[in-house]
Amino acid sequence: MTITLKTDEKSLGEVVVTALGIRKEKKALGYSVSEVKGEELTQARSTNIANTLSGKVAGLNVTSTATGPAGSSRIILRGNTSIDKNRNNQPLIVVDGIPINNDNLGSAGEYGGTDAGDGISSINPDDIATISVLKGGTAAALYGSRASNGVILITTKGGASRKGVGVEFSSNIVIDRPVVENLDWQYDYGMGLNGLKPQTAAEARAAGLFSWGAPLDGSSVIQYDGISRPYNAVKNNFKKFYRSGYTFTNSIAASGGNEKVTWRFGATDMKNEATLPNSGIRRDNLSLNVSAWLGKKLHLNVYAKYIRERTTNRPRVSDSPGNANFALYLLPTSLAVQTLKDSKLNADGNEFRWNANEYITNPWFSVYDFEQADKKDRFINSAELRYDILDWLYVKGRIGADMFFRDNKAVTPNGTAYIPGGQINDQTRQNFYELNADVMVGVEKGFSETWRISGFVGANVMRNKNDKLYLTGNTFNIPYFYDQSNLQTKTVTNDIFEKRINSLYASAELSFKSYLYLTLTGRNDWFSTLPVNSNSIFYPSAGLSFVLSDAVTMPKWINYAKLRTSWAQVGGDTDPYRLRLAYQVQNPLVLGTTSLPVADVKKAQDGSYAVPNANLKPYVNTSYEAGFEARFFDNRLSVDFSWYTRKTKDDIVQTTISNASGYNTAFINVGKVSNKGIELMITGTPVRSKNFTWDITPNFAYNKSEVIQLDGKLNALKVSDVRTFNVTIQQVPHQPFGVIQGYSFQRDDQGNILFNAAGKPLQGPLTIFGTGVAPYTLGVTNTFTYKAFSLGVLIDSRWGNKLYSGTNDYGYYFGLQKATLDGRSGGVTIKAQDPNDPTKYTDKVVDAQDYYQNIAFNIAEPFIYSGAFVKLRQVILTYSLPSATLNKTPFTGASLSFVARNLWIIYKDVPNVDPESTYSNGAGQGAELLGYPQSRSFGLNLNVKF
Repeated sequence: MTITLKTDEKSLGEVVVTALGIRKEKKALGYSVSEVKGEELTQARSTNIANTLSGKVAGLNVTSTATGPAGSSRIILRGNTSIDKNRNNQPLIVVDGIPINNDNLGSAGEYGGTDAGDGISSINPDDIATISVLKGGTAAALYGSRASNGVILITTKGGASRKGVGVEFSSNIVIDRPVVENLDWQYDYGMGLNGLKPQTAAEARAAGLFSWGAPLDGSSVIQYDGISRPYNAVKNNFKKFYRSGYTFTNSIAASGGNEKVTWRFGATDMKNEATLPNSGIRRDNLSLNVSAWLGKKLHLNVYAKYIRERTTNRPRVSDSPGNANFALYLLPTSLAVQTLKDSKLNADGNEFRWNANEYITNPWFSVYDFEQADKKDRFINSAELRYDILDWLYVKGRIGADMFFRDNKAVTPNGTAYIPGGQINDQTRQNFYELNADVMVGVEKGFSETWRISGFVGANVMRNKNDKLYLTGNTFNIPYFYDQSNLQTKTVTNDIFEKRINSLYASAELSFKSYLYLTLTGRNDWFSTLPVNSNSIFYPSAGLSFVLSDAVTMPKWINYAKLRTSWAQVGGDTDPYRLRLAYQVQNPLVLGTTSLPVADVKKAQDGSYAVPNANLKPYVNTSYEAGFEARFFDNRLSVDFSWYTRKTKDDIVQTTISNASGYNTAFINVGKVSNKGIELMITGTPVRSKNFTWDITPNFAYNKSEVIQLDGKLNALKVSDVRTFNVTIQQVPHQPFGVIQGYSFQRDDQGNILFNAAGKPLQGPLTIFGTGVAPYTLGVTNTFTYKAFSLGVLIDSRWGNKLYSGTNDYGYYFGLQKATLDGRSGGVTIKAQDPNDPTKYTDKVVDAQDYYQNIAFNIAEPFIYSGAFVKLRQVILTYSLPSATLNKTPFTGASLSFVARNLWIIYKDVPNVDPESTYSNGAGQGAELLGYPQSRSFGLNLNVKF
């Protein structure tokens, strides 16, 4: 008998993972879901897998911070839903059905700090099978309040039935070089002030940060350590300080099974030596997935993961104390970083003061004398048991936990210029755990060839606890013995936060003739963080999918066409202990005294009181979505388009109130914010021949955000400051989310900048320069395949946003910016205000140093740039052994790849820094300040299977 199978070109039956781990046919979904395969994350690797998603999913905006390889990333789906500065607006991360913590464990602000990483960075890309991005409210509604910003679903690899044991091994090495190797500063004038060279060591220290000296002429000039050196341009400080970093990753996995049990065990070791000397991270991942039939109707899935992280000397960023990058960017044009290394310590063994500002630390002292180390052990475990009562009726239970145990010790050593006695900041304990338990009853039944229904009802309980113990202390009794017991003064603080959510949920999907699908969901959450009388909220959603190509006869050139639309409400609560005053024991505890309320403790720490609010209620986010999917010309061209709108009301915002109340701020339900946008993904194959194929996948997204409402008494809500204090990031009604606000120049009718009689620029109006969040994103992936070779090229771009560059602002002040060359020899002519008649202005020549320094830190306008960029994000060249060759070897697969990331900034506007060089992943986007330089990476990746 000859049997011929006919191809069904109408529907490909693609299955994707959706909320709660439910697998559904993609054609049944009334919302957009994007999926990224695991192999896309393991070739051109990043130490944080979130960064490898950049440019690959429409509507997904991933921003890497300028905080080093162990830093965090900011992930935003379809805009920011909350204007409160305390919310990160990031999606819920779910691993094998279990939500995990993705908090930033430490961050930098205007006064400096350290980025201690986030949760998603712990996940091993070698274990990932797929990542599903649930962008819309309907897609995420079943997760309730925690999914108000969308969901990233990570499904890890499992075993398969096979003969024997399968083994997969991969080895990857990546070499990193800092992108900013030579700054585009001026190299005509050297160290000094007022056009003069230093004449003594004391004068050299006073001018240690300034390039306002004489023209560089090669003469012998004394420096801060009393040694005379040539007065020449030094252009290689970055190369002399930063090193070639590397990341070495080895991964091995074994898998197997039969018709009853399948399993997979994986182990991965990653070692990173950062480009910043004496800094790096070591991460080890172990994973075990087991799937077993315990009889004909009972099925068990077990997922177990252990992550061990050890990090040394995370870089300090933003403000100067201990920030090696700060000093390196601002070294005078005639001072070599090698000199700072040779004269790091003075005769007493303390930090040699090389400039007048004791808080700007010698970079070699920062990286080799400061000490920082943190350890984190994390467990993500879950078990799922399903019993098929009937062919169409099942019951399922799942329990899972995300736990980590972390400690961090940071030592400012003896002899540090700004704190000679030394200091310890020791987080001696952070124990976090979150437990999620679900029970679910579901049906999957067809009533005829026309109608089919599937659905479930379920319940979830979530318990969350975060226990932190901090110790801070100053002045070591015995120098260089860095232990808690050796401190003269110390303070101990214990913070414990607990939170609970109880939930009921349900979903029903009704299909008609496999081309019309209606999906309804509902979830109700009860929060421990809100008042009893208003701690409950119900989240409904509805989605409709119509597969047009299955319903009617289409032209042959249309292979598939689908229309979809959906509506949903999601929302959320707030952090614990905002309803009433909570008390905290202070150190030292004096018996017979009353402990201070947490609000008073906050006052002692940062000078502000936050009044609790017993009448808070959940905020609500309502979203609509419509779109279509189509495939044409024998599936050589496909289009996926979405339009959406999202609006948040009753946002819980920390707002300023009258000091007469005894407090400075309060938490109230006042905020409203809107996001509207479109997403478009196109996949095409312009060339397809026997030996050569070209695939191209552009994805485009536009998000228009608007702050609709604040407290009626506020004109703006400050999100964050920058250390120069000439700009702030604000939420302003009727403006986009997170605008950059600062003073512009005051100008006359001809556009000339106006100055007062002393030569200081006159401030113009307080100006909104634009949003710090890019509304436009575009990623284009090209894949060229020729026989056994393939070449993948990803171009990533963003535009429409602004960036305030603190680095270039400091460059003005210290005489490093090329713009400061104008007027050095004869002064700068300005329009000065007549002190006797403020309406009159006359020409006046002022000293160039005074002119530029009066602009720096006072006027924001010169340092606001377009944040747009176009980057060659990654290139992957792979050779895979052909099948004919593999048949002669013990391997079932083998490939070798050359990989590269961040190869080339094709376009940018801001000089001297990368447009992605923000130092915070919080709400205050759009500001950079002397951050960790981005790296250009090259590497090799070997993968074999047998």
